[in-house]
Amino acid sequence: MSPLTRKLFWLAFWVIGFSVFMTGLLLYFKYQSVFTGLQRDRVQMVASEIDEIAEKSLSLGQDFWEIATLQDVIERRREADRIFLGIEVVGRDGKIVYATDLARIGSSLPPDMIAAIARSGQSSRLSPSRDEAIVASAIHNSFSQIAGYAIIRYARQPEQEAMSRFMQSLIATCVAVFAVFTLILWATLALIHRRTESVLQRAAQAISGVQMRGHAMVREVSAIEKQIDAVCLQLASVERGQST
Repeated sequence: MSPLTRKLFWLAFWVIGFSVFMTGLLLYFKYQSVFTGLQRDRVQMVASEIDEIAEKSLSLGQDFWEIATLQDVIERRREADRIFLGIEVVGRDGKIVYATDLARIGSSLPPDMIAAIARSGQSSRLSPSRDEAIVASAIHNSFSQIAGYAIIRYARQPEQEAMSRFMQSLIATCVAVFAVFTLILWATLALIHRRTESVLQRAAQAISGVQMRGHAMVREVSAIEKQIDAVCLQLASVERGQST
């Protein structure tokens, strides 16, 4: 393979590698964004359901602290999905009124968490740790004022496991694509190189043939010139003989 062909190969090699790497990176972040969003929306649906139940009870005149059905609802929702670590309903001050972990009832959430949830408006999403995330949704009373919040804590382990499996599959796919395109590139350049050499060889043979025919023509012309010179000499000798 000629130096120019090798340079073209390595240039295309790095371009293909960079393209495959960037495509894989974009696919990874896109998948992560979509998967995380779908999981949060799924948790948000449960939080919205709890909100609706609480708001209906408040609209009927029940006290926020005495909604009897709410405890049963959050316990059933907690058991329905393995990713839920805990579901709590808190007042505006952050005091836990209903919880799947009964030991937490009566305790208060950290003030900074309540402040962050309050700033987010209707719904908020927090990630206090790598393994846990929180979705919070505001509960309004009949006067459209915030009476409390439904807070769902869920595990991020399924998300991490899914991303790990996707990452392994993505790496294998990118390596396979890179290898296939590299082989195709190598075969294409090798084919082009062989065809170029064949064309150059035929051109060289054609030029050599032309040169050989040119040399033959030169030799024929030289022979003709010699014959003409000989005839001229004979004519000159004849003319001299006649003059004497």
